[in-house]
Amino acid sequence: MRLKLGIRGHDLPGAPFQSVDDFIASIKQFDLDCLQLVYKKAFKDFNMDPYFILELSDKLKKNNISVAMIGAYFNMIHPDEEKRADGVEYFKWCMETGKVFDCALIGSETGSANGDKWTYNEYNHTQEAYEIVRNTVSELKKYGNIFKTRPIIEGAYAHTIYEPELLYRLIQETGINDVTVDIYNYLNIENYKQADEIFDCCMKLFKDKIRVFHLKDFNVVDGKLVQCGIGQGIMNWKYYISRIKEEVSDAALILEGVTGADIETSIQYIRRLEDE
Repeated sequence: MRLKLGIRGHDLPGAPFQSVDDFIASIKQFDLDCLQLVYKKAFKDFNMDPYFILELSDKLKKNNISVAMIGAYFNMIHPDEEKRADGVEYFKWCMETGKVFDCALIGSETGSANGDKWTYNEYNHTQEAYEIVRNTVSELKKYGNIFKTRPIIEGAYAHTIYEPELLYRLIQETGINDVTVDIYNYLNIENYKQADEIFDCCMKLFKDKIRVFHLKDFNVVDGKLVQCGIGQGIMNWKYYISRIKEEVSDAALILEGVTGADIETSIQYIRRLEDE
């Protein structure tokens, strides 16, 4: 079975787009099956117009492009409580729109006390921050039941859900059943050599709950992790793709942060690995 390979809409050439037709034309340049759709980043002057949502859904379906996830990423522990509340409300609105795209998954990371920077802060890894995230996710899960949509949560080292084991705890305490795995997100300069171990841990803990993989690659440059096109770095995608094919072949594989000429070479690289 062919793996479902996709991209974030706002990483496509021409983004952010003025029209749905331009968006569709950009997608169709590539051998892709699905999208991660982030309304506010994919389109200029997006204003939550329901007629626009219907037009977008209709044209995606006519072109056989599925939406694997609607991204409604917001900072669950933002120090500005008004921004936090706005994020919750926007996420709920995205949950309401999911049914239009036949998409049940509405995604977010968990955030940082550094506000709009989304960077590491000691507070992020505290019990207090975790409880705020847990309560927020529980609220979103309950709201999604009304519309048959579900929150899908993604961990990242700099954020509150900073390791796979803590995401597993969140699953146990909230009852969510869907996760996004982004191995690169869990890495830093101290642990990047353990990327395969982190991948194995995610597969062990979440195998029946992984709906989306984010595909990234990187090199170490001047003591920092620097993202690059898939296959141009040191991430062990040959191993990861082989495991994904065998164990979670129905998950969507989304190129994230891959832009320009790297889109086509990354697609070709993943398709080659898929065929091996």
